[in-house]
Amino acid sequence: MKIRLFVNILKLSFIALGILVLSNIFSEIALMFTRAYINTGEKTYTVKPYKNISLKTVLVKNGISLNEDDIVSHDISKPIKPLQTIKIIHVTKAKKIIKNPPFKVTWSRKYNSNLRKVELQKGIEQNIIKTVNKISYNGISYDTNVVNEQTMVREYYRLVLFKANNVIEKIYDLSKAKKIKMVATAYYPGDPLAWKGGTITFLGQKMQSGIVAVDPKVIPLKTRLFISGYGYGYAGDTGALIRGKRIDLGVNNAKEEKSWIFRDVNVYILEKSDKY
Repeated sequence: MKIRLFVNILKLSFIALGILVLSNIFSEIALMFTRAYINTGEKTYTVKPYKNISLKTVLVKNGISLNEDDIVSHDISKPIKPLQTIKIIHVTKAKKIIKNPPFKVTWSRKYNSNLRKVELQKGIEQNIIKTVNKISYNGISYDTNVVNEQTMVREYYRLVLFKANNVIEKIYDLSKAKKIKMVATAYYPGDPLAWKGGTITFLGQKMQSGIVAVDPKVIPLKTRLFISGYGYGYAGDTGALIRGKRIDLGVNNAKEEKSWIFRDVNVYILEKSDKY
């Protein structure tokens, strides 16, 4: 009697255990059908699909952001199905690569007589701009293509300043420098019409070719200049008759002075500097 009771209890225990195992299995199966997956390349998200809720809303709920050019394997305006895996490919577009080949000199002229050695250069500068699309998946770049390429050519003059050892000190792009149209005259060391006989400038410097007198209200003293037809100049002097858009150019002698009687020139403002 006791043995039969024990056997019956044992059978019931096995039946209960079987029911529990089957219940867990069915629960797992049911749970599987309430899951979907989103693979962003860097991470896989487990999400709950909703019958009447779009993929776009699911992405927002799970903090998954999309860029405008990203590729999604499913229409984001439609719901996703259980067990479905959505793949997102990140696309980086409009990356610009700019190449600047060296300035190509097509013409040049050297000026050695005014204070320091300079060279006026005319040349061409090319900027190559490429717009590139890069596509990556799982963080690995697997496709790159050039969607646009432009070559921008710019021709302009520049002024190169050299040190005493012929090493380049500075380069000025004259197309970006302020330009003033002025009327030029000239004076020379020992000029009887110049202040202190044209030997000492307003700044106390020795008068020499390359020193120019300006109106400080128009061009500040201690300014580096380039003057068309004359070359490099340094604003280091003033004059009683030098007012407004007048400039008095330092030359070597009276003969040179006569060639600069009220000539129209273009004056390029390079920069202020304590030394010429």
